[in-house]
Amino acid sequence: MTTTHQLTPGSPGGRTVILVHGMEDNWRSWLPLARHLDPAWRVHALELPWNAGSDHEWRRHGSPGAVLGELLGTAEARRAFPHVDLLVGHSLGSSAVLELLTEVTTPAMLIAPFYCPPEMAVTWPVFDRARADFLRIIDQSLELRLSRRLSRVEPDVGEAMLAKVRDRIGPIGFMAMFEAFLHTARLDLGAVTGPALVLAGDRDHAMGPARAAALRRELPHAEFVVEPGFGHFLHVRHAEVAAAHLRAFLKEVTS
Repeated sequence: MTTTHQLTPGSPGGRTVILVHGMEDNWRSWLPLARHLDPAWRVHALELPWNAGSDHEWRRHGSPGAVLGELLGTAEARRAFPHVDLLVGHSLGSSAVLELLTEVTTPAMLIAPFYCPPEMAVTWPVFDRARADFLRIIDQSLELRLSRRLSRVEPDVGEAMLAKVRDRIGPIGFMAMFEAFLHTARLDLGAVTGPALVLAGDRDHAMGPARAAALRRELPHAEFVVEPGFGHFLHVRHAEVAAAHLRAFLKEVTS
């Protein structure tokens, strides 16, 4: 079951923005970005089943997009936001939103999405690279969340903390992510007719040039912005820039 966190109450007539976090993350990761959004908007951050500490059982209930669609259709969600002006996802959350776009026309912003080109052969090297990218991203996520604690401990203690979390996530966590990554290759992106913005960084290992080019090809009507020097967690590390892109895009699609 999801929980909805209202980051800004908004005002009558204000836009409604829904934020969808990535795997092993939580709704709080959106707080830096939300501070740069219009206070007249109603901004809601969802706590998804793939949050930090998940047992990964969510994958038994369907693909990320199916899980997100079901959650948005609950009575709780409909009461909280009967209308949505913009869906924003990060990482696995972006892939979930991308899948949902094959069924709805809600404007969407995809930040650092995972995407598997349909023509890509699933080989052992691809598997090994995906595992390495996954661990790198998990480490970056943990370092962001634990930055204050890590700064107060010795390097070996900090590494032990990171290793403990990696072990908790384990192979099951990676396989959940890998299955979700492969699922994106089967999406009918030709069915996407609503406006979309893809925001990525050129230092994001999970969204290399080949994958970005494939997504551009399969999603021809979307806008693409690649920020130089930005990594996978650009919505946190560069929240003001990400928020500026969000504001401009929402103005464009609602004007």
